[in-house]
Amino acid sequence: MNYEIRVKGYLGENAAIWFDGFAVEHTTEGETILRGTIIDQAALHGVLTRIRDLGLTLTLVQQTEEEQ
Repeated sequence: MNYEIRVKGYLGENAAIWFDGFAVEHTTEGETILRGTIIDQAALHGVLTRIRDLGLTLTLVQQTEEEQ
């Protein structure tokens, strides 16, 4: 499944390497958007744990339509 995950602030390159396989985008509102495929609930929890461990503030977790 594809997910969009938003966190407050801008992830720098050093932090972004923890989210290998995700597209990283910065918004003008001061958020970072991570977009990518997460294969199951265990992998999703792993990503969310990484966000917590990095001290990031989670603002959105959303499942998105699969790319055609």
